[in-house]
Order: sequence, then structure tokens, then C-alpha cells
Amino acid sequence: MPINNKLEEKLDLLTKLHSEMNQYRPLSKKQVEQLDANVRIEHVWSSNAIEGSTLNRYETASILNTGMTVHGASLRDTMAAVDLNEAYDYMMDLASRKQPLTTVIIRDLNRLVMLKNTDDRSQAGAYRVIDVWPNGQEDQPYTAPTEIPFKIQELIDWSEKAINQLHPVQYAADLHQKFVSIHPFVDGNGRTARLLMNFALSEAGYPVVSIMPDKKSRNEYMEALATSRATGNLVPFEELVADYAISTLKKRINILRQNEKNIEEAKEATNLRDY
Repeated sequence: MPINNKLEEKLDLLTKLHSEMNQYRPLSKKQVEQLDANVRIEHVWSSNAIEGSTLNRYETASILNTGMTVHGASLRDTMAAVDLNEAYDYMMDLASRKQPLTTVIIRDLNRLVMLKNTDDRSQAGAYRVIDVWPNGQEDQPYTAPTEIPFKIQELIDWSEKAINQLHPVQYAADLHQKFVSIHPFVDGNGRTARLLMNFALSEAGYPVVSIMPDKKSRNEYMEALATSRATGNLVPFEELVADYAISTLKKRINILRQNEKNIEEAKEATNLRDY
């Protein structure tokens, strides 16, 4: 499907911002580690919150950083944070090694997402055998259980071509949308989809994006997905993901720009010789 002018402008801007980001000197190892930890916590918190977790960002950080439960937090929400954290690390490791998308990767991401947070661990990574549909849309079921293996293979085949044909952010958005439209697993489909999206973004050198879970942002996200699925027009969801990627890139560039400014100021503000 051809892209419209508005989306094309956003993709062009993303390419320019990505190029600008790569022109700055890298952060120190310690700052990179801290930034990566912050991004990971935000992703785990926001992705679980979209699915109904009551943990806030601070509580999520406390669980992931200390390994201790938070007073008053449900065990289910706590385990969901631990699971998604492990799945996120797995996703980033795959992206760093430029792994092609496979059915095993998809299954393993879902398996990690659901491993401790399911009543039946055997269902983690296993395709569902019952019909499911979006809330209130019983007349629009997701892919029939018997068709799931074929649709997942179609997704893999599409991925092999699309990754080289589409803009990286457009490809990441489409991968998310196509996977969610299949909805292959009993649970954890949304979290798995957002991991797949960020797997694609990270492989292409783009920062991880996190869909915000506040009511307005969540509704916009769900509506864009629903529109894309109902009409076959992926542009609404592509534009939404592009907006998130643009915002994230601008924030990253501001950090890198400030880092360079701070380094140059530090060089001038000294009475030491040969420093």
C-alpha cells in the first residue's frame, strides 16, 4: 500500500534525525548503562500498564533493581514485571546479534513474557486453540486457531522481504500490527508485539519506543490498531509509531548534544595544565 505524504514526511524526518543522532560522540559507558536501564524500566512499566498492571514507574524500577516485591503490589503484577524484564533483555540480545525473525523467536518472546505469570506454564509460547476477539467485537475474531501456524509463517516470509524494502520504523510498526492481527497466543500478545516492534527498531539502530499507558495515549494506540485491522490501511498505526519514534529520537539527540556541551565546558573550566 503506498504511503501518504504525511507519513512520508515523518519517515524522511526520522531518517534525518537518525543520521543526526549518529553524528554525536557516544556517551560514556556508565551513562550508556544508566540510559539503557531507564529505557528498559520505562518499557516494562508502560507495556504492562497498557495490559492493566497497577504498578507505577517507581514501583517497577524498585522491583527490577532490587529484586524485592513492593508492599501492596499484587503478585501477578510483580511477576509480570519480572517476566517482561527478562523478555526485554532477550529481545535486546537478539537485536544486537542481528538475528532474523523466526517462529522460534516469536514463541520464545511470548514464553518469557508469560513464564511466571500464567496459571499453566505449558501455555507460554503455545498457540491458542480457541477463538478470541477484541473486547466488544465478537463479530471480528482474530485468526482462527487452525490458521495460526500458516499466518505466522506468512508473517515470517513477509518479514524477510519487508525488512529490506520498508523504512525501518514503518517495518517495525507493520510487524507489530500484523502480529497483533493474528493474536496467536492465549495471553501476552500485546507485550510480545511491542517487543517485536522494538526488536526491529533496535536492529536498525533506532532507540526503543514505549507506548504510553495513560488513558488518552492508550485509546489512540488501540484505535489506530483497530482501524488498521478493520480497513487494511496500516497508515494510521504507522503514523502513530512514527510519532513516538520522532519524539524518542529528539530526546536522545538532546541528551547527546548536552553531553558534548558539558564536555566542552569542562575542558574550558579548569586551572589544571595538560588536562
